[in-house]
Amino acid sequence: MPRPKKSKAEVEITREHILDIALVLLQEFGPEAITSRAIAKQMGVAHMSLYTYFENQSAILRALTTREIAKWRSSHENFLQRAETEDISRVVEEFILFVISFARENPNLYRMAVVFPETGMESPEESHLRMKITVGQLAGLIHLGIARGEFKSRNPFLAAATVWTMVNTPYILFHTGKIKDPVMREQIMNEIMDAALGYLKST
Repeated sequence: MPRPKKSKAEVEITREHILDIALVLLQEFGPEAITSRAIAKQMGVAHMSLYTYFENQSAILRALTTREIAKWRSSHENFLQRAETEDISRVVEEFILFVISFARENPNLYRMAVVFPETGMESPEESHLRMKITVGQLAGLIHLGIARGEFKSRNPFLAAATVWTMVNTPYILFHTGKIKDPVMREQIMNEIMDAALGYLKST
């Protein structure tokens, strides 16, 4: 007797469960650990059953990247809301610290999403668009700071791209093996943090 067909809600629950397991594998062992067999083993099912929910292994990686970046980006909205009523310099500083914390606390996800987006099955065009949106959110905060006279008047998107590049460089260099000492990475990061804020406020 054939199994009853799952409802859309049940399919979505299973898809999310698959992605949750993939995220655990990613965080613990890196992108290369995300295989259909490894996920299926954690679920106690045959690995071919995963293809009922995702076309292939690449689709799992793509969906995971999309989901986690969407979560991260949605948290940016909180900064934009706070900026309407709070001290803009402080909000921008906390936004930058949030970016740094993400890189520090989620090294394998950061490596897949930022350093080597191709491992998350993103095309160059998709990666560029995602980066443009992320930088654009910071640009919105900087625009408010310029309008309030807190930051130097300059192109907000250019300023945001400059700051984003400054604060991410130590982690990109670390994940590509150019900097090997995590202590040195954090020392550089502290210097860059001061430099980035000084850049925004310079007259």
